[in-house]
Amino acid sequence: MKTKRGLQVIALIWLVGLQGIVAPKLVAAQTEAAAPSELVFEAPTRQAERLLLEVLHYISEGNMDLALTQVQNLTERHPDYHLAQLIKADLWAFRAGDMALLERVGSLYPITVRRLREEAQVRWQFAHSDESLVENLLHSSVLKVGKQQHLVLINLAKSRLYLYQVDNGHLDLITDYYVSMGTGGAGKEREGDRKTPIGVYHITDFVPGERLADLYGYGALPLNYPNIWDQSLGRTGHGIWLHGTPSDTFSRPPQSSQGCVVLNNEEMGSLVSKFNVSVATPVIIVNQAEDLMFLESERLEVLSEVQHWLASQGEAFNWADVSVYSYPNEAQLYYATFPDVRREGHLIHQYWRRDQEGAWQLVLQSTDPVQIATRLN
Repeated sequence: MKTKRGLQVIALIWLVGLQGIVAPKLVAAQTEAAAPSELVFEAPTRQAERLLLEVLHYISEGNMDLALTQVQNLTERHPDYHLAQLIKADLWAFRAGDMALLERVGSLYPITVRRLREEAQVRWQFAHSDESLVENLLHSSVLKVGKQQHLVLINLAKSRLYLYQVDNGHLDLITDYYVSMGTGGAGKEREGDRKTPIGVYHITDFVPGERLADLYGYGALPLNYPNIWDQSLGRTGHGIWLHGTPSDTFSRPPQSSQGCVVLNNEEMGSLVSKFNVSVATPVIIVNQAEDLMFLESERLEVLSEVQHWLASQGEAFNWADVSVYSYPNEAQLYYATFPDVRREGHLIHQYWRRDQEGAWQLVLQSTDPVQIATRLN
């Protein structure tokens, strides 16, 4: 029997912690679902995310019939979407008046159910988040971009990847994707901690899915973790990639990998084949839920210091090729990178920090190949 108590139970299960959030994006998604995205490109899976948000919205309003209709539509389109299948099963249990079934499923598969519900919460919260956060992160993280085609910004706190196109020194948002990170959370320190690193990295290779286990789906874009800064701090580990999902999995819960950043297969394919994201593309990984404070005067100081250093080397460095970033989770640490004019196919990586007297110092430098062949076990 469908009781008021049943409505409360199922609403609490799927919307716990989400009450009271204003829903401007969701309303727009419902009323303008057929309208083109404001982004340059709308991923094929964005429609699936909109349908999921509508399902959660109907549940929040207690309209279980519409929720069930919409989630059935979603699972028909994406039968491998485990989260949608779980919501559908819960709604059918509600319709049958078997609320005890929800508790039994939760007790039999506590980790799986918890992780899938976390995905629902992450997607809901992102749909209702302030878009100014990512703009703040971009402004505070990127002091200057060189001539690379793209930049990737990943905010683990929001389970989101943002892809930007570089256009004459400006960054234009192309699209954004839901992503998963390590089961251990953010901030990798050692081999086997199942955490996703925070820092600025570069893509070093592309490994097609045919060379990998099904776990990696479409394929993988390996990163240069640990970089020289990580190594200086004693951080260990290897094999941090951006990669796809298994062939029977639409998406993975927010914290479900061994430390890699995981995307839906269609979206991973878009990165590689549609947008041609390739080696040397910078990938900034942060874990930021709130705006960052940044001093514009410090930005100008750092850029001036790096430019002065380049001019003093007697080499034909092109300032337009230089990128400079604020390093995540490190006070007054900046990372500069640019092509090595003496060694074709190599990048120079520099780390700058203010010393105790207030002067900017080059504290670490390395030169590495743009492309590094990935070793597979």
